[in-house]
Amino acid sequence: MRNVGYSKLQLISTRPIESNHVLSFFGDQAQNEGFLAFANADYSAPDAGHTGGRELNAGTTSYYTAGRETNLIASGATRSASLNGITGFSNFLNYLDTNNIAIDNLGISYGPKVGKDITTTWNLGDDEFGKDWFFTKDGEVEIEELIYRANPDDVEIFLSLGNTKIVSFGYSPNYFISTNEIDGNIVFGRNLLLLDPVRAFKESGLDSLESGLADAFLEDVNAAGGWVQLFSDGVVNPATDVTFTIENGYRVLTVSFPLELRAVGVPEPSSLLGLSLLGLGAIIYRCWRVF
Repeated sequence: MRNVGYSKLQLISTRPIESNHVLSFFGDQAQNEGFLAFANADYSAPDAGHTGGRELNAGTTSYYTAGRETNLIASGATRSASLNGITGFSNFLNYLDTNNIAIDNLGISYGPKVGKDITTTWNLGDDEFGKDWFFTKDGEVEIEELIYRANPDDVEIFLSLGNTKIVSFGYSPNYFISTNEIDGNIVFGRNLLLLDPVRAFKESGLDSLESGLADAFLEDVNAAGGWVQLFSDGVVNPATDVTFTIENGYRVLTVSFPLELRAVGVPEPSSLLGLSLLGLGAIIYRCWRVF
């Protein structure tokens, strides 16, 4: 974080790891992608999200998060975000070029597994201050931390070619950090999402093309250290990046977002305190009051 620094965080110990091997994705709601941040429309319900905390932009925080392809909204979405850039990943890139596979045929998805209810996706649990979320103020800069957790058997994150899952990732809580550090702008505050480093696993039953692509991806990951980390750093513009609706008894934000998948090595054991070593997603926004 530009002005605040990660040292100011109270709950979240995981940090983004720099990498020369990055797959860049973008979930564009205009392309029927993105993610959902949602909460019970009944403000008295346990899963309605907490209020307060952010002194200059108080509002109700979303309780759940998942990709747009979750069954909460019948949109026909098939992924959370599409691949739009590659740095490093030479074997992966060469395989795409050799087989004339456009990079936007690749996507990433996260949310409840097939057959699981949307309430099993990543959520704020007890929504307890000091455990699931925390708010602090450093001068004029507000910092809010939120930790979204789930049962690892209920959720999944995966890389897909077309509609075929080719690589799955391990589970991690979703760590979200929101600040108003951008020139004091509150609505357009900075939002960061990161996960613990996780392992990647090739799916079974793939055809030769899909299998070869998965192998090329894993070869690059192993060469870079054997782990992957998901990370997002962006500013949300409510006018273009956010849509608010009421769906099936939930207040729903559909949000466009950038996402990086980084191939990384695991830090020294002393730096792993706080890592659950498990996989993706949420961004909860400071702009509930806009709607």
